[in-house]
Amino acid sequence: MTSLTGYRGAVMTPRAGTRELDYHDDTVLTVAPGGTIVGLYKPGDAPPELRLIHDLRGSLIVPGFVDTHLHYPQTRVTGSASGPLLEWLERTVFPEEARFSNATYAADVAREFTMACARHGTTTVGAYSSSSATATTTLFRCLEDSGLRAVVGLVLMDQNCPDALRVPADRALSEADELAATWHGRDAGRLSFAVTPRFAITCSKTMLAGAAALSERRSLLVMTHVAENPKEENETLEVHPWATDYLDVYERVGLVHERTILAHAIHFDGAQWDRVGARRAKIAHCPDSNFFLGSGMMRLAEPRSRGVVVGLGTDVAAGRSFDIRRTLSHAYDASLMTAGGATAEELFELATLGGARVLGKDDVVGSLEAGKEADFVVLQRPAHAEGKEGALRIATFGSEAGPVTRTYVRGKLVWSRAAD
Repeated sequence: MTSLTGYRGAVMTPRAGTRELDYHDDTVLTVAPGGTIVGLYKPGDAPPELRLIHDLRGSLIVPGFVDTHLHYPQTRVTGSASGPLLEWLERTVFPEEARFSNATYAADVAREFTMACARHGTTTVGAYSSSSATATTTLFRCLEDSGLRAVVGLVLMDQNCPDALRVPADRALSEADELAATWHGRDAGRLSFAVTPRFAITCSKTMLAGAAALSERRSLLVMTHVAENPKEENETLEVHPWATDYLDVYERVGLVHERTILAHAIHFDGAQWDRVGARRAKIAHCPDSNFFLGSGMMRLAEPRSRGVVVGLGTDVAAGRSFDIRRTLSHAYDASLMTAGGATAEELFELATLGGARVLGKDDVVGSLEAGKEADFVVLQRPAHAEGKEGALRIATFGSEAGPVTRTYVRGKLVWSRAAD
C-alpha cells in the first residue's frame, strides 16, 4: 500500500477556470510519494494511506510562486540605479554580464540565484541567462541540483552590444540548439529551454529569423522584451527600418505566437494589444522594474480585457527584489494608477496559476489540485490574520508579517528557514 504524506494547515489556492481563490481553514494537503497532489481533505476525512502528517497549523499553505521574467546574470547588481533602460544596460548590466565568461564567477552567482528564488517562495522561474553557453549550462546544472522548476534561455545578441557579449548568429543559434537538445524536458519536464533573443536592438534580422525557426522546429517557448521604453522603441525602428512598429519586428520574422512571452509591453496601443491577443502571445508584467527604470506603467486592463494570459516577473535586477510579493504590490499600485484596478485575488492568481499559464506549465503547477505536482510554499501567519481576508492580505502584500518558512517542489523540501 502506498504511503501518503500530509501537510496540515490553512490552504489558499486559485480555483481552476476562474480568477477567484479557494480558502480552507484547516485542511490536509495530501501528497503521493512521487510528489503528485492526491487532494485536499478535512483532517477526519484523509485517506487511510496517509502515514505522516506535518502539523503546520498556524501557517498558510499556498502554491509556489511563479516568476515569469528575471535575469540570472544580474543577481549581484540588483538595485543598481544608473539611469533609464538603455543607459542602465550600458553602465551596469552589460559589464556585469561580461563577467560570466568566468566559470567560477558564473557558478557562484548561479548558487546565489537559486537560493534567492527558493528563499522567497519562488518554485518556478522564467530565467534569462547571459550570452555565454557555458554560463547557461552552469545555471541549468545548479537548477537541476536545487530542485527548482525553470525555463531558461541563452540570451541571443549579435549586434549593438559589447564585443564580450556579442555572439554571431550562426554560432549562437547552434549553441541554443545544443542546449535545447541537452536540457529541454530534463527531469520529466522540470527544466525547459526557451529561445531568447534579448531584444530587437541587439539582434540582427538573421538572428531573429533563426530564433523563430528554432522555436518552431523544437516547439520551444520564446522569451523577449518589447515596448519597455520610448527611446528603446525609437532605436529599434532605426535598427530595423523595415518594420512598422516594435511588435512588427517580431511578427514579421515569426516570433509572435502562442508560445511567446513578451516582457513589459508598456507602450502598446489598442491595435497592438489586439495583435497580441490574436496571436495568443503571453505577457510577463514587471511593474517593479518599470517603476525603477522610469519606463512607465503597463495598463493591465488592456491584456486582461482581450483574454491575453499575464503573469508577474520580478525582472531582477531592474526589479529590486526576488520577492514576487513585492512585485505583486507594485502591480496593484500600477493597476490603480492606470484605470481598471485589479483585486488582490486577481493579482495573487497572476503570481501563481497565471504565471504557470505564461510558462506553459499550468497543467502541472500553479494551483493545489489533485493530479498536479506539489509545488507549494508555507508562509508564517500572524494570529490576527484570520480567515480568507487575513490569509489573502498575508499572501499578497504581507512579506514582512508573513515570511516564507518552507518551499517545496514535487513534495520535496528545497528550502527551509530553519536550515538557512
